[in-house]
Amino acid sequence: MIDVPYLKELFLNRREDLQLRLGDIGDLLEYGNPNRNDVIAFTEYALEIAIAEEDFGVKESLFYLLMNAVTFQGVARNVEWEPLADVLPTLDEAILDYALTILGCSKNRKFIKVIEPYLHSPTESIRQVAAEALEEINYNVEEC
Repeated sequence: MIDVPYLKELFLNRREDLQLRLGDIGDLLEYGNPNRNDVIAFTEYALEIAIAEEDFGVKESLFYLLMNAVTFQGVARNVEWEPLADVLPTLDEAILDYALTILGCSKNRKFIKVIEPYLHSPTESIRQVAAEALEEINYNVEEC
């Protein structure tokens, strides 16, 4: 199920199978045909939870969900990603990869200045993802 109440319930109960259930939601985002407005609301709430999450595995699963929403449901331009841009410096490299890609897919030019410093990252993969994100914003007209 892809809706905010279901996600709230998952995190309220925080059962052992949380990551498995998040994986199921990821599959629904990738292969399903959910209501677009539900996906947008779900993505905004998942972003809020992902930013606050302290458990790395759960945080990474949430960012995977966000990527699926952007990639397979095309909601990148419909979600306000400013909170994500604000926390970029605090993200682990594995999650930073997702975050930079998402910001690039948003096509929002206001994120150029936020992404540009990562072109000088000591990590080659981060430099590459940042370059691709900027290319998405600057040159590509298709949705991610």
